[in-house]
Amino acid sequence: MKQGNTSRHKFLIIVYWCSKVSLGLGFILSGIRKLPGIKFTELPIENPVGLFFEGMYAAGFYWNFIGVYQIMVGFLLCTPFWSRLTPLLSIVVTVNIFLVSVGLHMQGTPMITTLMLLANSILIFYHWKSYAPILVKRPQ
Repeated sequence: MKQGNTSRHKFLIIVYWCSKVSLGLGFILSGIRKLPGIKFTELPIENPVGLFFEGMYAAGFYWNFIGVYQIMVGFLLCTPFWSRLTPLLSIVVTVNIFLVSVGLHMQGTPMITTLMLLANSILIFYHWKSYAPILVKRPQ
């Protein structure tokens, strides 16, 4: 391997692990807040963001389920276990978070959720060859 390719490969591995760990820690921290039933925001329900999250919080079990799912996926993202599967498990949450932040016109949050989508996309593209057999039609 040439020197340039070695440096590029090391850089890609660093970007991959930074994406994996930052996304994982974000999920864990957000999920932990949901387990004891802490509200996401204290905005009044007259505000669309406050109304949305009050509804999610009022769902009770569903709010806790999202927290458990985020913690589970976050933990797996921070470890080498199931490294090919976890980007697919996390993209579901990441896309939903992005759509909520854009749909509710949350100030500043769409930039953060765009970075989350970028990090998740990096993880998916890193493992693209693993997904290809189930996504690409084989010639018969």
